[in-house]
Amino acid sequence: MKNFLKSFFNKTNLLLLAIFIVAIGIRFYNYPNRVTFWSEQARSLMVSANYLKEKPSLLGQEYFRQDSNAHTVYSGAIFNYSLVPLLLISNYSPVAITVFFTLLNILTGLVIYFVAKKMSNTPIATISCALFLFNDLMIYHSLFIWNYNYLPLIGILVLYFSWKYIHKNSKLDIFIIGLLSGIGVSLQFLFVPIAFLVLIVNFVKSKKKLIATLLFGLGMILGNFPMVIFDIRHNFYNLTTLFQYFLDTLGGNSNASFAYYYLLPLWPVFAILGAYLFIKIIKWNRVFGAISISLYLYLNLASPMVSFLNPTGMPEGLKVNDVDKASRIIANDATGNFNVAEVLDFDKRAYVLRYFTEFKYGKKPMGEMEYQNLQLLYVLGQKDYNFEKSGVWEITSGGKYNVSKLSDIGEVYSIYKLTK
Repeated sequence: MKNFLKSFFNKTNLLLLAIFIVAIGIRFYNYPNRVTFWSEQARSLMVSANYLKEKPSLLGQEYFRQDSNAHTVYSGAIFNYSLVPLLLISNYSPVAITVFFTLLNILTGLVIYFVAKKMSNTPIATISCALFLFNDLMIYHSLFIWNYNYLPLIGILVLYFSWKYIHKNSKLDIFIIGLLSGIGVSLQFLFVPIAFLVLIVNFVKSKKKLIATLLFGLGMILGNFPMVIFDIRHNFYNLTTLFQYFLDTLGGNSNASFAYYYLLPLWPVFAILGAYLFIKIIKWNRVFGAISISLYLYLNLASPMVSFLNPTGMPEGLKVNDVDKASRIIANDATGNFNVAEVLDFDKRAYVLRYFTEFKYGKKPMGEMEYQNLQLLYVLGQKDYNFEKSGVWEITSGGKYNVSKLSDIGEVYSIYKLTK
């Protein structure tokens, strides 16, 4: 026991322990006030909650994207099914569910350490882990619910099992690579190029190419099985829609654009490559290496993507508890048919209010398009919002309302009650 403790508490392990303690502290400090819960997160939880309240589905949530034939693009259902047990365990609390994704991010850092150590050495592994855990975007992503937040873990596992397969040519490894790739595609359709590249590399290194390709393909199918079944039953709807959207994009007829989060599966790879760079700098000059690492930490922790006081993905001055309070006030006041809206950003149909009022407080608003014949509408807006000059369809389509302020929400916002 004494020898074990002595070997465990060496400089390397103490440094690694310190990295994780600080990384955990950074994420969980003032946690409820920093969690982001807004439109994207609410829509995800509503889809999953409806699996429980209504019926399961083979599709995930719809994207805000359509092809030139007005067909909607859907994500895979794997992510939404993963939220179902979290909804039940947390009693529909978005803050409690977000804890899972915070821990997932920390776990990914640990996996990066072990993979990098296996593939290289301890210094590379330690620095890789630190670069990932203290990256501003990873801290930011660890504080909200999103399907893409699984992708860094998927990326590092695909790298590890590909490395294993190249060395051992194990049938199980190539199947796992395919399975992970299928899950990746379910989470993000732009994982397809990564999956194709992974297949090519492993195909070249394979001794039994046909078997390897078949096992990879089988894993891909099982990894995105709900959508595969849906497409078989519905004339390959998703496949044809995505292909048409791809053609639309090539022709400049889509709303597609590049964003950093398409590269999230590669974030662990960037961390490992960054570690090699820092090791070279340290070997060249230790003082300059220490300065470089310190500068990296400062720039990331001082980034506008990281706040220790407020959420970085919600309207300024608004927190999850504020949205919860607003929803509770609406639910307590609402009688008969009603709907909700907000005028703070693009989410005019107020998915965050919909989620809380329906699934936490048991009052279901009318549908997302049912605003034209309303007798009662609740609106979350700024305290000085001018309804007479509002250009928001969700408000103007219902005709003229009598507006009254129901309650202030924080220092900046209010809940308004609009009646006929």
